[in-house]
Amino acid sequence: VSLAIAALGLAAAPAFAATMTIEFAGDDGETQAWSFDDATSTATGPDGSTTSYTWDEAAKTLCAATEEGDLCATFEEAGSAVGDSSAYTANNGSSGTATITALAE
Repeated sequence: VSLAIAALGLAAAPAFAATMTIEFAGDDGETQAWSFDDATSTATGPDGSTTSYTWDEAAKTLCAATEEGDLCATFEEAGSAVGDSSAYTANNGSSGTATITALAE
């Protein structure tokens, strides 16, 4: 999973708790966890790096700001509870499965 893909998150539904942690298992075999702060629309990666993101609920698409421009992922399902998983496909051709591992208010 590239850092940019991991920054996208599991269909981060706008009504989720203040922070949602999501584990990304890319089809390339890489796995990493990112935390998404609903209050600030900021994602924090495993190395402490941050990026802003937006969520389109109707399209189930999450976009993250990157140096190369917006990177967007579309999810099959929107998750909101620990254990929810969804397949995703990104606009750069990457794909995988994202699973919510923690929620905090």
